[in-house]
Amino acid sequence: MRYLRKLYHRFSDWVVVNIIPMLIFLFLFIGGLVILYPRIVMLVPAGSVGVMYRALDGGVALDELVPEGVTLILPWNSVSQYNSRIQIQTLELDVLTSDLLKSKIKLNFQFEVNRLSLPMLHKFVGPDYVKTLVIPEVTSVAREMFGRLSSTQAFTDGINQVVRDIAITADRVIIDKLSPPGLKDVRLVRISAVQLESITFPEGIQKAIEEKLTLAQVSESYMYRLITAQKEAQRKVLEAKGIKEFQDIVNAGMTESYLRYRGIEASESLAKSENAKIIMFGSPSGGLPLILGGSQTDPGALIKR
Repeated sequence: MRYLRKLYHRFSDWVVVNIIPMLIFLFLFIGGLVILYPRIVMLVPAGSVGVMYRALDGGVALDELVPEGVTLILPWNSVSQYNSRIQIQTLELDVLTSDLLKSKIKLNFQFEVNRLSLPMLHKFVGPDYVKTLVIPEVTSVAREMFGRLSSTQAFTDGINQVVRDIAITADRVIIDKLSPPGLKDVRLVRISAVQLESITFPEGIQKAIEEKLTLAQVSESYMYRLITAQKEAQRKVLEAKGIKEFQDIVNAGMTESYLRYRGIEASESLAKSENAKIIMFGSPSGGLPLILGGSQTDPGALIKR
């Protein structure tokens, strides 16, 4: 017990003597942690990947990637972060076709880094690879592709093929021209797709195209009207033929005997009615009743009445 008390007193005396140095050390330690925290604790967000740079051990670590999440590193090392997701970039370019038609196009292209070769991309190109590598190559290839074709080929039937060629050629050029020294066919960046968003022609050409389209629509409208008129004329011809055939059939049956028979039927019906009536008979021997002043030469008068 005495030994413990004696040890406690000695520790207390030591603390009293060294309290100021201890506080200074604690302050320096906490301050050092605050200052070094950004250098030793690295947070890589989702969709990103880091490349380690060892200042005292060979520079860029070509065989190591820093994954997503929190990673502790030495304060003299550093980590560069890259977006590993599919990205999209928009370009507005002036292109010149083989027939010297100057036009403005708006391209969208998708690209992504190759995770396996990302340390090489960082070492030989750097974080600004989009500006220094991707955009110049896509721009050059797009102008070259459009320059090979005439305006009719480039902006009408061949536009889809041109867009596909831009994606394929730009992707191949990046592999061929920018492989790391001593290596061949190393893919640093992949161009996955290219879309043509819009085309703007010179003002005069644009106006001429709009007028041409307008005239084409008017011509189609006239053609439609002509076809409609022809169909209507054909319909009227068929209708007239039907009426003529009907009249021919009816006229063939309108004989004198048939008309006299119909007149007799009409007279009988009138005679049976209860209304007051005057029946007059025709003077000729074959005249029909109810025909005032009629004659055999007009047997249809009764039917008209």
